[in-house]
Amino acid sequence: MQNITVSIIGVGLIGGSLGKAIKNSKLKIKKVIGIGRHIEKLETAKEIGVIDEYTTDFIEGVKNADIVVVATPVNTIVPIVKKILPFIKPDCVVTDVGSVKKQIVKEIKYPNFVGAHPLAGSEKVGVQYSSSEMFKNATVAITPSENTSQYAIKKVSELWKSIGAKILMISPDQHDKLVAITSHLPHILSSAFVNIVWQENTKNKNISKLLAGSFRDFTRISDSDPYNWSEICYYNQNEIKKKLENYIRILKNLKLDNLLSFFSQAKNKRWQLLQSNQKKNSITH
Repeated sequence: MQNITVSIIGVGLIGGSLGKAIKNSKLKIKKVIGIGRHIEKLETAKEIGVIDEYTTDFIEGVKNADIVVVATPVNTIVPIVKKILPFIKPDCVVTDVGSVKKQIVKEIKYPNFVGAHPLAGSEKVGVQYSSSEMFKNATVAITPSENTSQYAIKKVSELWKSIGAKILMISPDQHDKLVAITSHLPHILSSAFVNIVWQENTKNKNISKLLAGSFRDFTRISDSDPYNWSEICYYNQNEIKKKLENYIRILKNLKLDNLLSFFSQAKNKRWQLLQSNQKKNSITH
């Protein structure tokens, strides 16, 4: 890809990191345009080198783009794409970074739209926390439908590969089933645990004095944007409910008087899962 214009709608943590990574890549980019509603956030994005120029006019921002990336909350992706489609170039490729894929891919009929989900990020919010290294060695799920053009799949894959990401081709249905347990469920469990500790703290203030590293590690993701995560979980609620039922079943069957096997198996399985993940990432590009 040479001399292309990339427009990013939603220049926050993910959109900002993508813009910064693209500008620092070997891609021959003509320019990166930031599009959003808040002029002060767009100004900040330009000041820190995330984008080359910006606009709050969505139509103006996409009309000359070769690739448009929608990096907004999942509930806004479909309306935004439908809004801009009449104004983009005929060969423009549109993609997103949403954490839920099935409904989004189903509702967007444009052949050059490719659903995508980078499995990277932070509990931090805002373009000021963006990083050009965020997607290096990260898995990016590409979720085409049977109607997605091969041209668009190639362009989106090339874009992510150029900034060091690893591509996983997967159906939208399979994606949502799997991230329900690897990504969405942990956010619910973390927040539930915070609420349990908070309830105990209302009865005995010494609880807050006994918070150790395990509390901080387990609850770190509870600092994530509540609005974004409530929307993500809402859109994938059917799959999350299934995983929650399984989790509850495991807890109910737990025998507290014999935990050695339970802890030992979990330690071993965790190591195997992480090792498997590293090996796949090292050979998949």
